Amino acid sequence: MILRQLVVRHDHQAIRSIPGHPDEPSSLLDAVGHKSTPNTAGIEESVGEAAEKLNSLHGQVLSMQAAQHDGAIPVDKSPQYLGQDALPPAPYPSLAAMNSALAAQEEATAHGTEMLGVYHPSTIIEDPPMPSTVTLEMLLANQCHLGHATQLWHPGNSSYIFGIRNGIHIISLEITLSYLRRAARVVQEVARRGGIILFVGTKKNTKDVVVTSALRAEAYHIFSRWIPGSLTNGQQILDRANIKVVNGQDEELSQYAEALENENRSVLRPDLVIVLNPVENEVCLHECGIYNIPTIGIVDTNVNPAWVTYPIPGNDDSPRSVALISGVLSKAAQEGQRLRKEAAQQGKLTYPAQRAKDFLQQLSLIAGIKDVQGGRQGGRSRGEKDKDD
Repeated sequence: MILRQLVVRHDHQAIRSIPGHPDEPSSLLDAVGHKSTPNTAGIEESVGEAAEKLNSLHGQVLSMQAAQHDGAIPVDKSPQYLGQDALPPAPYPSLAAMNSALAAQEEATAHGTEMLGVYHPSTIIEDPPMPSTVTLEMLLANQCHLGHATQLWHPGNSSYIFGIRNGIHIISLEITLSYLRRAARVVQEVARRGGIILFVGTKKNTKDVVVTSALRAEAYHIFSRWIPGSLTNGQQILDRANIKVVNGQDEELSQYAEALENENRSVLRPDLVIVLNPVENEVCLHECGIYNIPTIGIVDTNVNPAWVTYPIPGNDDSPRSVALISGVLSKAAQEGQRLRKEAAQQGKLTYPAQRAKDFLQQLSLIAGIKDVQGGRQGGRSRGEKDKDD
């Protein structure tokens, strides 16, 4: 029992003996380390061979470093394994050079494979394709072909359905592509003529898509909830909405700001509304129909395509599908805005200028009347003050 509780020490490592183990000390000399058992001796020999290999490899590294730096340090002496307290300093002229060399060495000796063509969900939102570069493969990869269950379909979508798979309607992507390009052409023309475009998408997972698309198209957006009466009762709901007068380059003309604040004007309505989820925004589509405002919508297999003016058959539930279709439409609007500004630089207006001139003359007249009335009121006030005195 006494011998079994002793500790065998080899190379600064403590190994407690285990009863019945082949390396269990058989005598007091074995227990104190004066004599090694066969298994322990084999381990010591393998450790020594590994140390020699490590010393040789370290010497080769020092030789290569010295050759690169024209023999800046001696390399005839390689450090012994655990025999020296510190290694010779590396031949680097500065800390930045050392970090650069270590980074290059790590990059050169890196193992593994590099993943190419990895899908990132934000890519289609930040950089969508142009309408002319959209392909069937893109629509398929972004799940635009997936419809709803067969029992939820609307008969008006019969011409858009390709087939049935596992109880789900499959949308024909060829029709989707042609309808998407037609809608993109409409959006581009509305933007080129200076029209007001409104993006409506009220699903929580498409908020970033709606905001990013509207900013790219220089349009407006609604991502929270459509307030009933925003168009039919807009004079009450949108009365406090800000409005400004701009020139052909969309630069604000500040001299009309004060006249706009005091004018009893009617609110502006959009010239085109893009609805990304028509089922949840049926009230919006109804109000657009009252004022004959054209609409573009993503029509799934459970949506009545007659609700919108320009339907785009596709999946309106998948964020990837909505991001692709909305991004393509925003790219078309961006192109239309660019064409309009280029024409404005050449002195050509792509929209009727007479209506804008009449509006500016009315604002100027309002501003002039206000100045006259302000002077009369001031004189009347002074006269009443003199009378009181």
